[in-house]
Amino acid sequence: MQLNAKKCVAMDISRARQLWTPQYTIGGNALDYVCTQRLLGVHISRDLRWNHHVDVQRKKAARTLGFAARNLRGCTQRVKRMAYLTLVKPKLFFGTPAWHPWTKANIGKLARTQNRALHFIHGRHVPPLEKQNMLSVPAQLVYNDLLFFKKSLCGLTDYDAMARITEGRVHRGDDPLHPRLQHPPARTELGQSVFDFRVVGFWNAAPPALKDCSAAQFPLKCKAYVSACF
Repeated sequence: MQLNAKKCVAMDISRARQLWTPQYTIGGNALDYVCTQRLLGVHISRDLRWNHHVDVQRKKAARTLGFAARNLRGCTQRVKRMAYLTLVKPKLFFGTPAWHPWTKANIGKLARTQNRALHFIHGRHVPPLEKQNMLSVPAQLVYNDLLFFKKSLCGLTDYDAMARITEGRVHRGDDPLHPRLQHPPARTELGQSVFDFRVVGFWNAAPPALKDCSAAQFPLKCKAYVSACF
């Protein structure tokens, strides 16, 4: 395959303070180094933090939300809610099992955008969370993780969710039919924010009825579970 050097860049993924940046060339043309690069809709930073991606997606969602607010001013709450769910929400939460706004600052940015959407839907008087018919940002993140994990366990994705996750020892009082999963090794805060580490705690805390249901029944039951717990 012939590569176009003008369309290629180099990025070393590392958290070292002093990066080692060897010179990469294609056809004798040196490649420029970048700090972030968009891949399949996700902006990957060289330090594997998601601040840049969150900022980009939040701005896109805010622009789309502003467009919807200007053009759907006189529409019903049902139409406005549908506009948020189909046009704005995917920009905020697309691919969150792969990336995750695990810092409070990034989660707060997503929450502020969703709060603007709630005012767009309901006006000045936003109902309490249990009457909004919408998952909060933390609950939505947990829901996305659990849904992707369930699909992986059922063979609906190519991702092997159990590649680094093991079953822990059964302790007194544990359900033998649902052994607790063991976290993969992770020493740093960044390592503990990856999907196969954080999903273990959510899955262990889920009720047996949720774990045993089919992949078709899982989304509805999982949404009810996370809305009540998160």
